[in-house]
Amino acid sequence: MEEFENNDLNLKGKIYGSAPVQSDGTINGFPFYFRARWDEWSFAISENPDISPVDIQLIDAGKEYGYFAEGRIGKAWEYLASYMEVNMVKDIITKCTIEYLKTKL
Repeated sequence: MEEFENNDLNLKGKIYGSAPVQSDGTINGFPFYFRARWDEWSFAISENPDISPVDIQLIDAGKEYGYFAEGRIGKAWEYLASYMEVNMVKDIITKCTIEYLKTKL
């Protein structure tokens, strides 16, 4: 497990595991969840205290309850996301956080 923090973005979390790689923490006090498995990753933030970010799995749910993004790493059947490096996870979470914060301006 590795903890990380970005004070400029009010972002704090931890990264752990492989197959899947996961991360959770907070952004502006709201919980987030990141998961990477096979060749895909997803990231969600919940602004609703009754909804876990784990349960936000679609773009529409993200718009309604906070934020959701997803992407692919490598080619199908390479399983690169399952063993994603910590720095790559941090980069994706940081980029998603910046995109989320832009929607709040």
